[in-house]
Parts: sequence; C-alpha cells; structure tokens
Amino acid sequence: MSRSSLHHELVRGYLGQLDAALRGVPAVQARELREQITAHLDDALPADADDEQVAAVLARLGSPAELADEVAPAGAAPQTAHATTRAWLRYRLARVPRRTWSVVGIIVALAGIAVGYLIYFLTPGSLEFDGASGWWYPQDYNHAVSTTAGGATQTTVPIRSGERQGYFVGIDNPTDVTQTILGPAYGPDLPWDSPGSAVVQIGVSVPNLNIDRGGTSRSVSFTLPGVIPPGQIRLVRVLWTSDICLMNGAASSIDTLALRVRVGWFTRTEIIPLDQAWAVKGNSHGPCT
Repeated sequence: MSRSSLHHELVRGYLGQLDAALRGVPAVQARELREQITAHLDDALPADADDEQVAAVLARLGSPAELADEVAPAGAAPQTAHATTRAWLRYRLARVPRRTWSVVGIIVALAGIAVGYLIYFLTPGSLEFDGASGWWYPQDYNHAVSTTAGGATQTTVPIRSGERQGYFVGIDNPTDVTQTILGPAYGPDLPWDSPGSAVVQIGVSVPNLNIDRGGTSRSVSFTLPGVIPPGQIRLVRVLWTSDICLMNGAASSIDTLALRVRVGWFTRTEIIPLDQAWAVKGNSHGPCT
C-alpha cells in the first residue's frame, strides 16, 4: 500500500481499532490477521483513494471486533453461529483482490450470454406444414385419388415399383430464428418420410416470391441444406424409388415428415404433421423389399 493510503485517516482509525480488539488474542494469530488485513488494503486501495472509496473497502471487511472474534481463543466470549459465519464470509470475500472480482464478473457475464443463447435457440417451436402440397411427377398427380373419412384426408397413387416417386409440401417457419433443414431424420422410432421406401431424398426450394406468398412452383430449384428464415415458406420435396412390396389393393401411407434441422449451433429432429396422408397402392411389380 502506498504511504498516502496507509496514512489515510480512516485507515489509521480502523487499524487502531483492530489493534485494540486483538489485545486478547495470542500474538501469532493477532499478527497474522493484521498482516492479512494490511495486505488486503494494499491491494484494494489505490494511492489516491478518497474517503468514499476507503469507507467502502473497510465496510466490506466488517468491524475490527468481528474480525478479532474470528481468531479469538476458545476461552473468549463466543459469538453466535450466525454472526461468526457472517463475519467470516465478509472477511473472505473482502480478501479477494479487485482484479479477481473483475475476472469473476466477466465469467458470470459470459455464462449469462451462453444461457441466453441456449434459451433463444432451444426453445423456438418447430417448422409447420402451411397447406401447399402435391405429387411431384405427372405420372402420379394425373392418377391421384383423394379420399376423406372420419375427418382424415388421404391422397393415393398407384405404386410404380423401381421408379422415382415423390411429393412436395409447403413448410413455414413461424419462429423468430432461422431454421436450416439438413435432411431426413432416420431412426428406429421415427416414421418414414415416404410411403414407398425407407430411403428418401430431401430438397428445399430456393427463395421464391410465389412460394413465399403461399403458392407453389415446379420450376424452382431445390437445394440441401435448405435455409428457412423467420416468417418465410419453402417447398420441401420428398423423392424416393419405390421398393416396397404391396399386394393388389394394399396401400402404404405416411402423414408426417421427420427432418433434421439446425437451429443456431444445435441440431434437432422435428416431426411435422402434414394434415393429410400420402399413399401408394399395390400391386407391386418387379424386385421389392
């Protein structure tokens, strides 16, 4: 501590009170405590500290009597457990250098930012089906049959074994964060994304004004990964080569879309209800699984 700070009137008064409080404490403990207090003041007080700064540092230390009680011998008048704990905590915290508290403050601030990031990117809702849809290939949409029963709708086409089939759906991002479709989500507990094969190819349309307004376009390009900014719509195209075996009149259908989606730094599976079922109907032809 500089000579000017050491001789500050408030510091001299505090140390004088501490010396008086330590008269009943063994010399070794009294000397150690005084050295620790002096070292703390040396670190905490700048050379030009004013009365307000000095008073704040001394207040954090606690009263000299409390500090003396902390190192008092067993035969001295005891404090209550609460007062002892309070004095000890103040003393320990006050001993931490100001630069250490600065580091702690930075760590706390960064932790707060990280938690905020987690909340922001992990809590948004999923992508949603916006209503636009259709079979992709003319061979399919020219032969599609729609049926409704019990409030559920299904669109069915003949299976074209060994050939490419597929559909498209409009997908809306109703959240306030960008979501990026990475591809289909596979897993033992996840539904297929197609009625005709367990393996699909996903494509996401590039920005298109007609699609953004809720329409469709068959001339638009598709890409993957596919970025959907907040409040925008993209077509998601699902293609596959039909390879399942269906008896004559039997059908296979799906009514959800399982996607791997990146939100910020995180990747998650989103299962999107399609509000209708997409089905292929047998008889299958040629090799199938």
